[in-house]
Amino acid sequence: MLSWLFGKKDQATRGEDCVWLSDAARLKGMLREVERLAKEGDSVVAVAWTLATFDGLARELDPHKPLLCRDLFGFDALRAQLARAGSVAVALANTLSGDIETLPGVAVDILVYGRSDRRAADDAIVSLTDMIGANARVVFHLSLDDALLKDYVGTLKPLLTRLNVPEDEPISHPMVTRAIAGAQAKRRA
Repeated sequence: MLSWLFGKKDQATRGEDCVWLSDAARLKGMLREVERLAKEGDSVVAVAWTLATFDGLARELDPHKPLLCRDLFGFDALRAQLARAGSVAVALANTLSGDIETLPGVAVDILVYGRSDRRAADDAIVSLTDMIGANARVVFHLSLDDALLKDYVGTLKPLLTRLNVPEDEPISHPMVTRAIAGAQAKRRA
């Protein structure tokens, strides 16, 4: 009851959404982040919304020999792998179950390739990350090429060009995360 009133102290960290200028930049950026986090000893899960994206991430991350979680049967193996430092996995978003326990010791990073049109689907991934515990972090990586952001491309791309924002650097700010939530709400209405 008290954790409900005052917040859970063991919640995962929610990183601000990262918006990349293109799909290619997002993929490169996520691959760099997976490489860095795995070297630091974190357990990393790259999450895809579609099978095509899943296959692409699996192909690109092949040097890391990732665990591939395509279905609910693979979730048990994924759950076991999360406790392994430096491990890498690729999972389809719809295979992630809420049946997971707090994992002490190993930091777990969930990197999601894109966002769903429905905020509830994204929230399910955040809830799963919360179940892992305070040593977990979730970050959603979007691209200006995503359908969800199509209404913002006309104003953002020229601005970013004028500001000389490099393609391999994401835009990440609480205001961006709120704008994405607003775009999801519009699509739902």
